[in-house]
Amino acid sequence: MAPIISVLKAITFGWLLALIALVRSLMSLCFRRDGSNDDEHERKRARTRCVPIEDPAFKRPDPLIYAQYFLMDHGFNVTWDNPDFAIFQGGAQVAAHELKPNTDYDVIVRVWNAALDCPVVLMPVHLSYLSFGVGTVSHPIGMQKVSVGVKGSATNPGYVTFRWTTPREDGHYCLQALLAPAADAEWGNNLGQHNTDVVTTHSPATFVFALRNGVVDRRQFGFRADGYELGPVSPCTDDPEERKRREAYHTADHPLPAGWKVDFVPAAPILSPLEEIAVQVTITPPTGWAGKQTVNVHTHYLDNSGVARPAGGVTVVVESA
Repeated sequence: MAPIISVLKAITFGWLLALIALVRSLMSLCFRRDGSNDDEHERKRARTRCVPIEDPAFKRPDPLIYAQYFLMDHGFNVTWDNPDFAIFQGGAQVAAHELKPNTDYDVIVRVWNAALDCPVVLMPVHLSYLSFGVGTVSHPIGMQKVSVGVKGSATNPGYVTFRWTTPREDGHYCLQALLAPAADAEWGNNLGQHNTDVVTTHSPATFVFALRNGVVDRRQFGFRADGYELGPVSPCTDDPEERKRREAYHTADHPLPAGWKVDFVPAAPILSPLEEIAVQVTITPPTGWAGKQTVNVHTHYLDNSGVARPAGGVTVVVESA
């Protein structure tokens, strides 16, 4: 009888140990599934569904366009008359302020590549338009693909052409081009905006643009004006002093000439989420002025910390009558 009892005890004890081991294994598996106890697995896991390739042998292109928001974030002045856009009709270039409603135009977008060792291959370029203003609703025009060679090659820059039928409503419109590469060394310089108008003045010159708050929070907006222009394109140079002079020009203040005055109504609007208003801008030149003057109107909003963040803008060319 004693041997039988010993065997039963051994079987019962062994079964209990096996049950405990099974419970521990199940708990460990659950912890690994929710990521709470698997530091090594978490470290190796990709941040996205697509596994990024970080090996130095993997080369990335650097497609870019004249990107106003990117340049402003780095302290540079900008114009909203984008040099990488051109509008044609019947083979002749047309100024952005001369567009007619319900009319076909060819919009040519110039695309660059700053990479020395990787070309851009069949990259999608998306073109859309906004009503003349800041933060207004985007309307898609189309998508085309472009290939651009490495920096310094004969195929850099590249060009892509869109056929655009302007809206039936009379008014001013802003074009936006968005580059959408599969990989990019710098993602911030892929959105360019072309937004320009011409007003003729006796005194003063007045125009109106739409301002829209496209977020879910109330925002306070503000405005400023300057006279910055790109100027002629100079040959590339490795002279450090010349490079410093160019950078100083593009980062320095460019106030309007003495005697010019720009007024905004309203001057500091607060907009509810998705609210849109009309902002009237009155530009008063000095008495007796004649000629042509570029005026950039920049819009900003105040974030939760009270810091001014760029929201967009328009460029106006004021011409004397």
